[in-house]
Amino acid sequence: MLRIIKQISILVLLILILIFPYFVFGQTMKGGLEDLGQASGYETSGISQTTISSIAGTAVSVFLSILGIIFIVLMLYGGYLWMMARGNEEQLTKAKELIQAAVIGLIIIVAAYAVSYFIFSRIAPRTLTTPSGGSGTPAATTPSSGGGGTPNVDLLDYCNEHDDPSGCP
Repeated sequence: MLRIIKQISILVLLILILIFPYFVFGQTMKGGLEDLGQASGYETSGISQTTISSIAGTAVSVFLSILGIIFIVLMLYGGYLWMMARGNEEQLTKAKELIQAAVIGLIIIVAAYAVSYFIFSRIAPRTLTTPSGGSGTPAATTPSSGGGGTPNVDLLDYCNEHDDPSGCP
């Protein structure tokens, strides 16, 4: 009876430790960040925080998370088959092939992510587009545009054509 009470109390303590961070109320920074944006000359009212790039990034993150879960499940299943083979060569071979396929799949996924990240990190800085609403970096807009921005301004060409070095890399 004492053992059961001890196990239940440890379980309740662990659950409380895991749930406690959800009840901590922190101060939000939204108002401070909006004030900073307005002081910097950006238009902050009516601008949506959801962009196509953030949606795509979230989709890729979810997809990679699901693939990671599938990899772990395949590895666990392959390990289980290996442990339960009990000298059966057919089942042992099946387990080895499953583990090899899971590892090769993980390598292909990580390589594809690395290649796409490399390509997009090299392309994105060359195509600076600032929507007319004020979001974006001030360096990507011409000074005469009033902070609204000019679509498809190449920052390096702008810096080479103008003598003003402010905002240029």
